[in-house]
Amino acid sequence: MTSETRLLMSLQNQDKYRGKWVAILDNKVVAEGTDIRDVSKKALKKIDNNNYKTPLLHRIPKKDELGTLIL
Repeated sequence: MTSETRLLMSLQNQDKYRGKWVAILDNKVVAEGTDIRDVSKKALKKIDNNNYKTPLLHRIPKKDELGTLIL
């Protein structure tokens, strides 16, 4: 299990992210919000140009919803 997977599993238990998109980069949440485009833009601004990593975008589902993961 990767550290990003462990982080996602722990985030799903936190009510403050329910119904929101989170962007994960280098094992930490770098942006969050309800609009995936805004979250993506915020996350991309935090990328070091010499580091070619891509943020992981994930929507934390509300209690009765299925999740969405974009790689």
